[in-house]
Amino acid sequence: MLINTNIAFAIRCDMCGRLKTYNISLFDFLKNKKIKLTCICNHTNAIIKTQNCKSFLIEIPCFACQHTHVFTYNLKQFFQSNIVARCIETGMEIGFIGKHKDIQKLISQHEKYSYKAIDEIGFYDYFDDSNIIMKSISRIRELEKKGRVFCDCGLGDIEINLFPDRIELNCLNCNSIQMIYAQNKEDLHNLISKDSIELHQHSFRCIDAINQNNDSYNK
Repeated sequence: MLINTNIAFAIRCDMCGRLKTYNISLFDFLKNKKIKLTCICNHTNAIIKTQNCKSFLIEIPCFACQHTHVFTYNLKQFFQSNIVARCIETGMEIGFIGKHKDIQKLISQHEKYSYKAIDEIGFYDYFDDSNIIMKSISRIRELEKKGRVFCDCGLGDIEINLFPDRIELNCLNCNSIQMIYAQNKEDLHNLISKDSIELHQHSFRCIDAINQNNDSYNK
């Protein structure tokens, strides 16, 4: 009797947004107690750990809330269930686990529902240029992952707010604001060229293609 020991993991990258599928054999865990799943962009999509090949701990950096979620499953769940890993804060699907053919069906249903929901709420119509906005958000998240988006007050988390023509970063401690325009390619190129984004305590700053990085006023 042929026993299929392969498990499929489909994880959406929180850096570039791609949904990548991995096929892993249980025998892989006999060699390595920890397996890292890497995206095409070289970002780590998930880390799977086990001590005895009976229970598995999966760490998934979440594209929806920017936190890392930790899930625990047993071997029976892997082989008998189609698992949908969801963001704890938003409920959005961030990963799928199961047999390869079943995973493909889950992904197809998920993408069909997601596109329908996006169309119904007119998400992309909200922005002046949705392509520029999405690429700008991707660049900000890339810098954030490297610890290069911060406020010099040193105490606050950075909140991201979206508007039709811009992205605003707000320090939750001192309420400083960094406004980043995302209306055209020049704005995008200007943002991509930056190695870091620093908010200054109690200040309002603006990044756009014309002003580059300009202090508008201090609060």
